[in-house]
Amino acid sequence: MKILRSPCVVGCSAVVLAVGLSACGRKPAEQPVVAPAPLAATQPAMPNPASTAVTVDGFVITWGQVLSEMQRLQPASQVPISAQQAADSLIVRRLLSEAADKAQVPVLTQEIATAVENVRRQIPTNTTLEAVLLKRNVSDAEFRSSIAASLKVTKLVQQKAQLVPVATDADIKQFVQENPRLLQVPENVRVRTILVAILPSDDAAARKVKKTRAENIRKQLLNGADFAKLAMTMSDDPSRARGGQLPPLQRGVVPDKTFENAAFAQPVGGVGPVLETQYGYVLLQVQQHTPAGAIKLDDVKERVRTLVTEQRRQAAVQAYISNLRTMAKITYAGAGK
Repeated sequence: MKILRSPCVVGCSAVVLAVGLSACGRKPAEQPVVAPAPLAATQPAMPNPASTAVTVDGFVITWGQVLSEMQRLQPASQVPISAQQAADSLIVRRLLSEAADKAQVPVLTQEIATAVENVRRQIPTNTTLEAVLLKRNVSDAEFRSSIAASLKVTKLVQQKAQLVPVATDADIKQFVQENPRLLQVPENVRVRTILVAILPSDDAAARKVKKTRAENIRKQLLNGADFAKLAMTMSDDPSRARGGQLPPLQRGVVPDKTFENAAFAQPVGGVGPVLETQYGYVLLQVQQHTPAGAIKLDDVKERVRTLVTEQRRQAAVQAYISNLRTMAKITYAGAGK
């Protein structure tokens, strides 16, 4: 179960804003984008970066800023970032910035200076912060203003999160009752493997040669050869870099059942027969076999307390943001709220 810290939920950390400088909108990216509704409802496939994409309580967010935000968010995402997602990120940032200003969230000069130095340390050694700002046509005053605004938002989000109290023992007990698998340790094994890979183009003769190779490796192992060392030199699997070591395996999660059944059936320390799997010819050495069992709540209580508390605080922050959106006048170009 993945828990995000509240400031990260809205993507408003001082470092992220300062390094990306996307909120400044000083240098919009000039590249095409196909945006989903409601942005795509009235925008061409290649919008003018200076044109309005959305307004938030009268504050204009341009297409250039949306495109820049897409670029900023993409490195952290495993799937393409859409224009709508980028616009939503900017909308939330603007709403939180407005709320922080209304709440008069204080930011100390020293806090700004510290944040600036944190950004400076992340600048590549072949350039400087000043050079980056100059290239992006951002003044030092604008940069520090962006840092201050980001710090205000971060503080505001933290304040809202802290309103949610730390989970009690009763909360923990209820959470465990609702999630009984949390205290269950599934049966698992740790194995080393040596793979002689089979290619789709291999005919019967090629397969026979590869099986013989696997059998010869097994003979070396039975004669006392070190499994890890042979894996590093003989295996076709990427795990060879770790001496054939695989992550712990649980029942039901290994796609190849021949492989899984052998992994859970072989004695610890032994070398089983050559297995013909969907990956190729495989040799396994079981290092550890842990039966299914239960964890004592007392052993993990504080971790569960943190988990429950962070879940509730994240939900509270998201509810706060949803309320800000409901109260705001958000208008997409040519569309309604």
